[in-house]
Amino acid sequence: MAGRAQGLASLIALACIVGLIPAARGHDADDGAPTAAEIARTQPPIPGAEEFARALLPAMRGGLSEAEGARAAAVGAALAARDAARDGRGYGGQPAGEYHRWRAEQALLAFVDGRADRIDLDFRAGVAPIAAAPVAIDGQTGLAILAVRMPGPGERFVVHDMDLASERDAAPLTIPVAPTGRTVVLLRIEQLPAGSSVVVVRLQPPTGPMLLASLTFVARPMGQLAVSVRDERGRPAPVLMRLTSAVGGRLWGPAGAVDYREMMNAITSLPIYGPGRGYPVWIPLRYQGSYWVVPGPFDMAIPAGDWEIEIVRGPEYAPIRRTVRVPEAGRASADIRLRRWVRMADRGWFSGDDHVHSRLMHSEDADKLLAFCRAVDLNVCNVLEMGDPARTWYPQRGFGPAFRAHLGDHWLVPGQEDPRSALGHAIGLNLTARVRDTSRYLLNDWVAGEIHRQGGLYGHTHVGSGVKELMTEREMALYAPFGIVDFASVMQAGLGTQLYYDFLNLGYRITATAGSDTPYGGTIGAVRTYAQCGKGPFDPDRWFDAVRAGRTFVSNGVMVELTVAGKLPGDALKVKPGQAVRVRARAFGLPGEWAPRRLEVIMLGKTIRAVEAKGPAGTDLAVDVPLPVGQGGWVVARAWGEDGSEALTSPVWLEREGFRSWSAADAPGIIARQMTTLDEIDAALATAVKEAAQPWRKLDTYTHSIADRAPEVRERITRARAEYRRLLELAAAERRKMGAPRSN
Repeated sequence: MAGRAQGLASLIALACIVGLIPAARGHDADDGAPTAAEIARTQPPIPGAEEFARALLPAMRGGLSEAEGARAAAVGAALAARDAARDGRGYGGQPAGEYHRWRAEQALLAFVDGRADRIDLDFRAGVAPIAAAPVAIDGQTGLAILAVRMPGPGERFVVHDMDLASERDAAPLTIPVAPTGRTVVLLRIEQLPAGSSVVVVRLQPPTGPMLLASLTFVARPMGQLAVSVRDERGRPAPVLMRLTSAVGGRLWGPAGAVDYREMMNAITSLPIYGPGRGYPVWIPLRYQGSYWVVPGPFDMAIPAGDWEIEIVRGPEYAPIRRTVRVPEAGRASADIRLRRWVRMADRGWFSGDDHVHSRLMHSEDADKLLAFCRAVDLNVCNVLEMGDPARTWYPQRGFGPAFRAHLGDHWLVPGQEDPRSALGHAIGLNLTARVRDTSRYLLNDWVAGEIHRQGGLYGHTHVGSGVKELMTEREMALYAPFGIVDFASVMQAGLGTQLYYDFLNLGYRITATAGSDTPYGGTIGAVRTYAQCGKGPFDPDRWFDAVRAGRTFVSNGVMVELTVAGKLPGDALKVKPGQAVRVRARAFGLPGEWAPRRLEVIMLGKTIRAVEAKGPAGTDLAVDVPLPVGQGGWVVARAWGEDGSEALTSPVWLEREGFRSWSAADAPGIIARQMTTLDEIDAALATAVKEAAQPWRKLDTYTHSIADRAPEVRERITRARAEYRRLLELAAAERRKMGAPRSN
């Protein structure tokens, strides 16, 4: 769904850029449902057409004539209408979606037929090799359209990548074509040599003889680009950078970019790391895209034309966007100075990411990871070995202070994400040894006990994700009642609070943290945990102590601060009946980017005061209110930025004698949900036991790990239920103290 949304956004961007959205809307993608007569005209799909269009259109954003732009916009608008109908956002349902799909294909055919630079190969007269006329290729797009004509009717579309860097490919490059009709091929050419290049290709139908053709590509001239980046003190600074061509929007990897493929990307098997060595940056919204870790100045050959340089370095620096014109056979340079708009360390707040996966086996790995941390200005990177019942990934050379690495105030600290099971994903931070015993898998209380004996921190990740398949609800329902959970990672791509608030409302004192889940979740430090470490020389142990104490807030842009009667997040404040305490909260951010849009003070999960910005020009929002303490509880501050970023503090706890710091009123409903989740765990155990007895499951390590531990997990379910029943009795007693009616 996310990929389709991004593709749709690209198509809409195309139509906006060529300035033809109104015409496309009125002509090619009516907002209403098509008529029955229009639907009756719908033809079956042309093979490969949608993939071809979604690959072509974003790369053709510039360099189009007015007529070409109109045809391209028509394709994009029809696909957008098709997507809306398919996803339930448009009129007419599936039949309307198919109609718009057909209209998109017809517009795509018109676009292809109107291209004067199309390479036509006509084999209707026989199978003799064909030499095509030379065609100029723009290095900023690297695209060519090839049309192969065979006898008979029909259309087919193909997307084919062609890398011309290697001399080892002696055999002709093979392109699949249909046995009849016309096959239109989108050639995406990488690393085209200078001047003229002759490439012999093999055109291979699924049946029949192989066909040969000679293609001559002429590369347009190159230029030179030199880029240097300095920080606010004038020192060379590593950054996240992307180079985007004005024509075609093509990404070009900066020279010297750090390669993380063996350490991270290749392990994931995810198709999100392209092109080249870039890393996806999804936050803040205006600067999403693939970026490279650029450790220092570079000088490189690049196709002539206009190039957009974009730089991000974490939320404490203003992002940069600058356009540079590279002349043919000439040189352009950009000397860029970063602007830091805030230094949170001067206020005692140091940043960390609780969830990064990477191999860390030697000094080269460490140097590369530290370059990443410096490029995003992150103080503590928790590098986690990852495990499941069968094995581990992302090996660490060791654990403990001797195996940390740092450069200045940027630190790598080994940890683990293990266990990862049917009971969720657990994290151990600041370890001195790996904690792993497959004979005790799923027994997270044992894992937490071993981590705590080392002086480390145990927590649950993906708490804010809302993704049920990650089983976080199970993990929290079963193990939070044991009082073993130090932190909950409530922010990954975004902030999720419901599950976290539920357990705060049961009185469990759990610190809010954030982790990117790199390389699965994009770039290191895209979200971060700020911990109050005080001023003076930085020591990562102070960061872990602050997380343990709850002195944190999480953010992916906008900043937030909170005090309650002078107490910081993580602190406990003794209160008395009838007392009111002064709550001060502040949100602040970079004007024009992640300046605050809304600030809320929340007690027991309910907003007690909110303020909103009157316009986009502000930099601060503040709340200063007296708060009646009632029977006690917890208070947090939450902020939203103009760019869609968010921030949340850990709680300040209000302790009233004779009462638990929680929501006695909400406890019955929350506990009912946890009891249902425990039932779900019990059912999963029963299913695993049944399936493990099947012969075909004999080698299924995951299922057997659940079945083998079922009796011990059920014993823990019994203990958790007993604790929840105790809390129900306590909630009823507290409501009686307050004179509230007994809950049903």
